[in-house]
Amino acid sequence: MTLQELARVALRGTARAELPGWPASPLADALARLETANAEAALLSRAALAGLHARAGTPLGRAETPPPVTLPTAANPLPEQLWPLLRPLNETPVAALVLADVQARGWTLSAAQVLMLADKGRAADLWPLLDERGRAVLDAHPLHAAWQKADAEARWQAQLDTLRELRQADAEAGAAQTFQLWQEVKAEERRDLLDVIEAGILPEDLSLLQHAEKDRSAEVGRRARLLRGHLPGPLQDELLALLPEAVRNRRGTWNIAPFDLPEALGKVSANAHDDSDHHRLLGALPFGLILQTLDLQSHALVTAAEKKSSALGAWVRERARSHTRQLVTQRSREQPRTDKAPLVIPPEQAAQWLTTIQRKGPSDERALERFARLLDPAADLPAPEPLPFVLPPAPILPQARRVGWEENLRAEHEHRQAAAEAAWRTLTEVLRLRREWAEGVETV
Repeated sequence: MTLQELARVALRGTARAELPGWPASPLADALARLETANAEAALLSRAALAGLHARAGTPLGRAETPPPVTLPTAANPLPEQLWPLLRPLNETPVAALVLADVQARGWTLSAAQVLMLADKGRAADLWPLLDERGRAVLDAHPLHAAWQKADAEARWQAQLDTLRELRQADAEAGAAQTFQLWQEVKAEERRDLLDVIEAGILPEDLSLLQHAEKDRSAEVGRRARLLRGHLPGPLQDELLALLPEAVRNRRGTWNIAPFDLPEALGKVSANAHDDSDHHRLLGALPFGLILQTLDLQSHALVTAAEKKSSALGAWVRERARSHTRQLVTQRSREQPRTDKAPLVIPPEQAAQWLTTIQRKGPSDERALERFARLLDPAADLPAPEPLPFVLPPAPILPQARRVGWEENLRAEHEHRQAAAEAAWRTLTEVLRLRREWAEGVETV
């Protein structure tokens, strides 16, 4: 009997095949001494013993993978006394500043420390702080993939910033560089390039836009087709002539009206909530030029679009915001500020901010982050004094509704006071940690 015969019996089943005998040998004697409860157990036991016998005396093969290289210990790890401070600081609005401080001083973190600190969106800051051993340990960890993605995105954004500068300095060279990048990148990056073109379109971009109309991505092709209307020329003139027909003023009220979409803008996608004749017409012209041609304010156009459909209204509102941001950026470039923001915010300004929360309600996280970063850690920030509740003039309401109205006002007042106190506690805790961090760094 051989192992192959045992395998055949296993495939057929012990109910339909008998276990074969074994030639007289020491192995046969050992097999005979096996005590089993049934045929299946006998089969498995004999296979196990026969397998061990078959491999007995076989020399070990040479290892295919060399033993791991022993990595050196960290040369400049984060000082032990700072680790208890780094963990809570990592949960505050100044986390990125503290991690940048660690990197600037050349300190490194172990794999265990990075995993304790890791959370969403922090891979770009944490991975560069790993020591050599930590990088080897986390090489296959999702944190590494997240860092690679964040690093690639950062390098791409830096490349786009360089491209914007080149397009402003030399239109011909900038357009040529944009076309070259277009041929090298994927659809996602091509959308970013279209954003760059839309923010500062050049006559030299026409050949790229004509090429992009045939892109495999329907979205990219549609945007390229619309951007052709942003260039002065016959198409733009035709679209401007259509504007008063598509956006009409009747007795002081602006309305969105039907019109015939030019063939040059392509065919509208069926059943697409974000694609219509008006999406294409208004997207094929610079937003500022639309307002100038119609002689109206952006909010009036947003209102008219919202009356037409919620999808069109939301899209026009976003275009209006983008146009405002672009104007602010342009003005800041043309008129550089001489009164730069102070490196340190006085505590009086933070106290005013807390009072504003008490009166108007919670502020956004960006304001808290700004005060946490720029307020002097040594500043003494007193807790906000609760403001008295003042009942405004009561509207004409039934008595039952008046009671509910007053209770709601009191609840809102208490909520604002609690929000101010919570912001103060968060801010004072951040300042305390920053003071201890600075003192710990000085003693290293």
